[in-house]
Amino acid sequence: MKITSLVVITFLLCSPWSVFAQEKNPEFKILTYNVYHGEHPDTICKPNLEEIANLIILLQPEVVALQEMDSMTTRLESVYGQKLNWIAELGKKTGYRSYFAKAMDYAEGGYGEGVLVKKALNYTTQALPTPAGGEPRAAAWVKIELKNRQELYFGATHLCHEFPENRLAQLQAITAYADSLPKPAFWVGDLNFDPTSDEYKSISSKWSDAGFVAQDDSPTYVSEEGKRIDYVWYDSERFELVNYQVIDVPFSDHYPVLVTLRLINP
Repeated sequence: MKITSLVVITFLLCSPWSVFAQEKNPEFKILTYNVYHGEHPDTICKPNLEEIANLIILLQPEVVALQEMDSMTTRLESVYGQKLNWIAELGKKTGYRSYFAKAMDYAEGGYGEGVLVKKALNYTTQALPTPAGGEPRAAAWVKIELKNRQELYFGATHLCHEFPENRLAQLQAITAYADSLPKPAFWVGDLNFDPTSDEYKSISSKWSDAGFVAQDDSPTYVSEEGKRIDYVWYDSERFELVNYQVIDVPFSDHYPVLVTLRLINP
């Protein structure tokens, strides 16, 4: 299991080699993380907002996708003492622009996807199909602008945890939307399947799985099975993979995945 510690991350971010490489070949970082609705999974009513904010400040990704996101729920109230727009609070602490894509009503508030972006041009919430029933699901899409003013599209989602039929339909909806976009796109999230599944095999070869390309099958979900279910997917004709890391931090029942991409064909 090749999970990267925060000590190694800090060294890589601060090394002269890393700075030189970025200047020579401009690139950007993506972080995807299932945050267990803003609470430590092993301790009742222990917030994880500060730890996740500090992690983002340290890593400085261009975009952040957060799954299992509560907003203004009684569940958050039991943890923080008040109802919170959790992603907005995280945006304030990190200096990022925030967006909440509600998938469903939950506990007097909402539940869905949260995204943080350094420079966002617009936001869209895509409702995803659930042909087998179960919880509503959504994808957040953001048009972003990099430092060199290149425009890209970024999608963030959390697929159904119950029914393979739903996950297959949701993948079809997400990839069809991504294929329709006029600029290069990438999409990420907790997809609730591993690389041996039919859902994984259904994804068009147009889309590259960063973990597969890096030959790193480290688990992203804390369980006895040790499965990799959190992903970054990108169009290999538009991007190339620079780095892939699964980070060992105990703030959720998932590990955050940090990916660095380089745009090669705008």
